[in-house]
Amino acid sequence: AAARATLVSRYDDLETFDGVFNSFWGMSLEQLEMDVPQEVDDADLMDRLEEGGEDPDSAQQEDDAAEGEGDSDEPGWSPDEMLIKKDLAAMSDKEIEQARKVIAEIVNIIANRRSRRRIPENRGPEIDFRRTWRKNATMGPDGVELAKRRKRIKKTKLMVLCDVSGSMDCYSRFLIQFIYAIKREIPDVEVGVFSTRMTVISRLLKTKSVEESLSEVADEVHDWAGGTDIGSCIRDFNDVFARDMLRSKTVMMIVSDGWDRGDTGLMRQEMERLRRRVHKLMWLNPLLGSPGYQPLCLGMKTALPYLDYFMAAHNLESLIELAKTLRSVWR
Repeated sequence: AAARATLVSRYDDLETFDGVFNSFWGMSLEQLEMDVPQEVDDADLMDRLEEGGEDPDSAQQEDDAAEGEGDSDEPGWSPDEMLIKKDLAAMSDKEIEQARKVIAEIVNIIANRRSRRRIPENRGPEIDFRRTWRKNATMGPDGVELAKRRKRIKKTKLMVLCDVSGSMDCYSRFLIQFIYAIKREIPDVEVGVFSTRMTVISRLLKTKSVEESLSEVADEVHDWAGGTDIGSCIRDFNDVFARDMLRSKTVMMIVSDGWDRGDTGLMRQEMERLRRRVHKLMWLNPLLGSPGYQPLCLGMKTALPYLDYFMAAHNLESLIELAKTLRSVWR
């Protein structure tokens, strides 16, 4: 009775409505299965990236096309799988171009986190029954206009500090490209680089291409590939930039191998100050991906007690793990 009262606006349509209603609710679950487009599941996409970045449908098409071409002596894995696990420092220019495509997918997942809250959307995948009711309450008997909604996209504050000293040079140029991609997708991201001093480069990552951005960063950062004084650089950040750039829900990410020539006492003091200002403090170390690595250098040992997450950042696989971790942190 409630459905007839709310969904049917003309008396002449009641008989038709009753027939459709009874027919629909009399179906079995198997009969109700329909081919409805589904949103891409981010977890499935992450798994696919880890397995080599291939779309199952496209992979099947390639298999079908290759059928009948004879046996191959090639290994039983795809180049994409090798790319995912390859050390960033060992990638060729061609592999870096391929890696950028994987990074784009990773960053898209980081940037487009769906919250439980819904917002109005004309072409959204869900019917907003409350808005539909209100919208049609004043419309007359000529029809029902459905209001739609979708899950709101969360945008969380992220602060990234990347070590560009000499010991990090083979990784920092690629990781800056990763950070550039994040900055392009998430406006509320601040980025700094450091070696012997701190330089905020957020505005330089707003240019049209990654090549232009890297060129401008290289011109701006005069101590690129120099020595390392982490404690002094973090002090500069705390004193000059932190008040304007950090919030209670900010996730701070430091990218560094931890090699440091500065004062460990100063570094300890500034790491403690920094930890109090942020929601979570993450440290990405490319060396952590090396077999048998132990954080024995003074800078890394000094930082460890203040970290919520200590993660590798030496290949695409480690960046996929970072994306998963960020999603859990922001949940």
